[in-house]
Amino acid sequence: MTSAELRYLISISELSVGENGVKLTAIAVKMKVSKVSVFRAAERLEKGGYVRRDEKNRVVMTGYGYEQLSQYRLMIGWLGDHLEYHCGVPGDVAYRDAIGAACAMSDQSRHGLTEFIKFQKALIRTKE
Repeated sequence: MTSAELRYLISISELSVGENGVKLTAIAVKMKVSKVSVFRAAERLEKGGYVRRDEKNRVVMTGYGYEQLSQYRLMIGWLGDHLEYHCGVPGDVAYRDAIGAACAMSDQSRHGLTEFIKFQKALIRTKE
């Protein structure tokens, strides 16, 4: 997934309410892009299995989309926090760079890092 596609998926999830889909226009307004750009991104996300279109042509997240987004968000939060705290990178830059880094990883590396972060968080919880 490209970082642009991930940003679209994040916006779709933020605009989604339950099983109700999101209109392309709402996504375009939120992201400050054209409806055509949203349409093309939605097509790519649909081909990847992250979203589907409902009978009213609204974009609906799939279970797979939510699962993948959850992994990406875990990584982005962890990477962004470390860039900001340990490297002094401003929060907005750290977030943008974390998205880029997460999208640059292979599925295998992304899965491995996600499992590492989960393990690390579990260790911290047991120490508290």
